[in-house]
Amino acid sequence: MRLSEFLKRLARDYLLVLAGIVICIVLLNQIYILIYELDASKFSLGFRQIYAFMICALVGVLPSHIFDFFANPSEKGMRIRILIHFIIVEAVIIVFANMMGWVTGVSANVILALEIAIIFGIVQLLVWKSDLKVANEINEQLKKLKEHVQ
Repeated sequence: MRLSEFLKRLARDYLLVLAGIVICIVLLNQIYILIYELDASKFSLGFRQIYAFMICALVGVLPSHIFDFFANPSEKGMRIRILIHFIIVEAVIIVFANMMGWVTGVSANVILALEIAIIFGIVQLLVWKSDLKVANEINEQLKKLKEHVQ
């Protein structure tokens, strides 16, 4: 993989994860506000929280590229890589969040693990849709080439 492709993919994944984090935080805060009938104006994000989200997204994305430099796997091998990646991302982010003091206690760690799983699922769905689009474009080009040859 060329360096430019690697950096492009890294930036895309980083922005997807960051967007997923922001969306989950907004939705969870909205649910919290509705359940406890709180004043929404008291929930604002400062630069410190935004930078924390950015760091967390970076920490979450970096392990995703540990398999980029190995040979292309089979379908089963790719699924195993995704599972290993998910476990590594969960562990890295939970350890990082505990070291930074962002979460304490079992319930907070379980909630964080669920948030990571939801974000990971959303990112995987978006990557799958992108790959599907590329595959369809390639198939269309192959059909045109096949028709042109005949």
